[in-house]
Amino acid sequence: MIPALSQASSSAVILQYHHVSDKTPRITSVTPETFKKHMNYLAENKFNVIPLVDAVEALRSKQALPEKTVTITFDDAYLSIYTNAFPVLKEYGFPFTIFVTPTPVDKNYQKFLSWEQLREMAQGGATLANHTMSHDHSVERLSGETEEQWLSRFRQDLEVTETRIQEKTGQSVKMFAWTFGETTPELRAALDDMGYVGFGQQSGAAGEYSDFTRLPRFPMAGIYGVNDFGIKVKSRALPVTTQSPDSSLISQDNLKPELELTLAKGDYQKKQLKCYASGQGELKITWLDEEMTHLKTQANKPLPVGRTRYNCTAPSNSGRHYYWYSHAWLRLTDEGKALD
Repeated sequence: MIPALSQASSSAVILQYHHVSDKTPRITSVTPETFKKHMNYLAENKFNVIPLVDAVEALRSKQALPEKTVTITFDDAYLSIYTNAFPVLKEYGFPFTIFVTPTPVDKNYQKFLSWEQLREMAQGGATLANHTMSHDHSVERLSGETEEQWLSRFRQDLEVTETRIQEKTGQSVKMFAWTFGETTPELRAALDDMGYVGFGQQSGAAGEYSDFTRLPRFPMAGIYGVNDFGIKVKSRALPVTTQSPDSSLISQDNLKPELELTLAKGDYQKKQLKCYASGQGELKITWLDEEMTHLKTQANKPLPVGRTRYNCTAPSNSGRHYYWYSHAWLRLTDEGKALD
């Protein structure tokens, strides 16, 4: 349920966690101490922590959300969610979502949750959603596979995963997190056709103009400082109405891809808008119209194999918030493979 509004907003911040442990890779982990600090920050600063399904429903129906609305998600169903995060979430009464990959759960892998633990957390406020059966790279095609066969395989995996989660937990919310945050326009069209909402791993707040086949989430990991947390959870969605290209994939002949954005009016300082590329720092912005509603930006040097992002931010007129937008790029290997 959406709480009564004190101040209205058209944005929601979706947090993405993997491991909550000090014994797992920092790039996908926060320590239990850091996680407790994050949740304590939300509680002490009176953030509205709501279920993901409620946030999505409000955004899709253009219903105003309370200012400082946050929702909490976890990917992959790691055991540390139960041992280190769940007690903290219960303490604060925060709802959360786990995007479940069933195969390691079915096989009782040591570092993964059991169905019994997942059901227990569901009774304690968890929503359980779809993250593919085996956490493969959905963007990869098998040798000799046609586009039709590739998309059919993706659809089948989506259906099998959803059925397995429903069989074991009774939940079927038709929400899907892209593995590794990777997707393509063809995959997103298939997802939308099947009635699912999709979630990526590109940073930024979700808003009324967001693409509901790849809603942004802020990745939370040890490589990001604790001081950044307050900035991110207070952020708002930069109102990007159109972007070009629509795809994340880049080709060998376009390793410095150009991104064009069209912006709606909003409470942000256009003259202070800046864009950055992963590992490259600030990028040049070119405004394509006098009203400063249409811009383009481009990498300073070729993007490497793997996943990178362009992040564009602008301070609010009051200076208390940042408006944020991120576009994910994916460069496959020469063999058409994605990196883990």
